[in-house]
Amino acid sequence: MLIFVDLPVLFKSLLCVISRKWRSPRRVLWTCIALVAVTAVYAINVIFRLLDEVLFPAYRDVAITSPVIITGNPRSGTTFLNRLLCADEASFVYFRLYQTIFPSITIWKIIDRIAEADRACGGSLARLVKRMNEVLFRGWRNIHEIGFDAPEEDEALFLFNFATPALYMLFPFFDEVPELSSIDRLPAWKRDEIARYYEGCLKRLVYAYGEGKRLLCKSVLLPGRIETILQRVPGARVIYLVRDPCDAISSTVRMFTSFWRVHSPDIPGDSDTTRGWVRLCVEYYRRFHEYRGRISPNNLIPVPFTGLVADPEETVKKIYNVLGLTPSEECLARVRDEAARRNGSAKSANSLARYGVEPEWIHAELKEIYDEYNIPRRMTQGERDAQERRGSKD
Repeated sequence: MLIFVDLPVLFKSLLCVISRKWRSPRRVLWTCIALVAVTAVYAINVIFRLLDEVLFPAYRDVAITSPVIITGNPRSGTTFLNRLLCADEASFVYFRLYQTIFPSITIWKIIDRIAEADRACGGSLARLVKRMNEVLFRGWRNIHEIGFDAPEEDEALFLFNFATPALYMLFPFFDEVPELSSIDRLPAWKRDEIARYYEGCLKRLVYAYGEGKRLLCKSVLLPGRIETILQRVPGARVIYLVRDPCDAISSTVRMFTSFWRVHSPDIPGDSDTTRGWVRLCVEYYRRFHEYRGRISPNNLIPVPFTGLVADPEETVKKIYNVLGLTPSEECLARVRDEAARRNGSAKSANSLARYGVEPEWIHAELKEIYDEYNIPRRMTQGERDAQERRGSKD
């Protein structure tokens, strides 16, 4: 089946690439490379999703009941928590990166057969994939752990719709193409097409691997499409990671601008374009805060970042309790192993000042967030100066 693509927004973005304001040889080159690659993958997906309709038509009858969605501003511990819960493969079914790039049961089954044959022959292909992960995702090594065969969020699914703010990593046109920031703001017919496609992807995953398991999705950019998605999967249990916005936003900007150094090194850190990521994060904090009242209290599970980092195992136990699940000792042992493996991997956030943003501005913009979750505020510059003066007098 065809996958909906928001062609007007795609063409609008491409026009920006060749516009006088944004045109540069490097940006044009990388856009062409990305366009060719994504178009090729899109064509493959359309063909094999048509085969899904012939070979696995029963997937359409799958019911998506009470899925678990992990969300929160990027860099709030969502990946860490997702990996902890994914350690319990007896309870949860979840997306791996390659499954979001190729959302087709037929492709997944082909890959499964190849993997089985590779294991029987010594695992040379598995070692090649591991090496590819190290090379292709080297720039993200200390930012976001990623791999083709690793648990991953659902964001790549929306890449084919051309309807995700992640595309700002290639098209840094926040003002010119605001449509990328939020699916919920698109016309109703577009939202319906995207939601139908997304639900089909979820059904495929559950049909292929989720018998007797609960669907687990990590979706950090959910606030921009929260109404569209939760209307399609009512009853979802939403785990919301809460981290100091100053830390989360500064780390998010660092992560999402890392690719700009490849195709747009001309964009300075302290620029209005870079601050587009800051404004988007603030908007997403507000959007979730406003929408949370429409989620049943029984379906909303706030998780403080500080508690997750301090005691991952206890955090997992509390989540299981709310979900009505009981973790096995084997599951908890895997959780401890994953927590130990990740221990010390978190990096301290960059200063917001390098992006021309002061903590007090974040405090003012997100006052309700700080108040509701009792997040300590950073000292303002005036308070820091006063502290230094008192220290010098002492």
